[in-house]
Parts: sequence; structure tokens; C-alpha cells
Amino acid sequence: MKKKFWNSERVVSFSAMFISLLTLFIFIKQTNIIERQSRLSALPYLMVETSNNSEDNTFEIEIVNHGVGPAIIEKRVIIYQGKEYNMEFQDFLRQYIPEMDSVNITSSSTVQIGLSIPAGRSREILKVGGGQKSYTTFLKIMQELQEENSVFDYEIQYRSIYEERWEIGSRSDVPIEL
Repeated sequence: MKKKFWNSERVVSFSAMFISLLTLFIFIKQTNIIERQSRLSALPYLMVETSNNSEDNTFEIEIVNHGVGPAIIEKRVIIYQGKEYNMEFQDFLRQYIPEMDSVNITSSSTVQIGLSIPAGRSREILKVGGGQKSYTTFLKIMQELQEENSVFDYEIQYRSIYEERWEIGSRSDVPIEL
């Protein structure tokens, strides 16, 4: 007499294997969701912002991290008249823009490679003040640098703690993922 293939032992065994495989699938899916959530919770979002206070004759440029994770600077380049300059913004202005001799820089900070800008924090790049003439001269310089047909550009590349990379620059209002 031939035995039936589907006896109660085999049904229970196949059910247990199916439930185990289904559990494994759900576990992998949940792990991927948790990993994605973890990456999103450490997502930096840098922007270059300016503050113009005509009453106090001050103008400020800063990099602000509007994200939820730290932004680690990897590269910063100034492009002027077709050449790349790997230098601080205030040094570039002093060296290549002659009109800056009459501008009073009240404070400045470096943006070196490896600098980490924490979430919700900012890094002041440059603050100009010290009188009406200095202020208006700097505004004129910035206006010329920001004109559409200008020969000036900048790029700042940064990464998250998960090695995701972005770039901000004068050509885009939002970070571009690399």
C-alpha cells in the first residue's frame, strides 16, 4: 500500500518552514526600514545664507545646517575667471578683488576640510561692517559677483556620517546629491 504524501507530520513541517521563511522576510524588511530611518535621521542640509542689516551697516555670509545630522566638509572651491581657488573666501576677496582694500571685515571663519557643522548650527564665513562706505563698497562687490553673467562661482561638497555626499554652490538654491 502506498503512503499518502500529505500526512499530518508533513503538513505541520511545511507550515513551520513557511512561517519561518515569512518571519525571515518580515525581519529583513523591518531591518531595511530601520536602516533607512536611521540614515534619514542623520541627513544634513547645508545652505549659504546672507544677512543684510542696512541700519547697522553690516553684511554677513554664513553656512547653515538646516538638516538633522552633522555635515562634514569635504571640499570647498572658488571659481573665478575660469580658475579654481582652494582658499578661504575672505582671503580670496582680499587677494583678487582690489576694491576689498576699503572694506572692513569685522569677523571671519575658516571652512577647512573635515569641519563638521552640527545640525541646527551655522558657521559664519564673513561679516563686514564698520561704516557706510565699507558697507556699500562690499554690497557693490557682492552684486557684481552674483550677476548672472559673472565669472564667479563657488562649490562646497559635504557628506553625512553615512558617507552620502552633496554639493551646494552658486548655481543651485538647494543641495545636489552626488
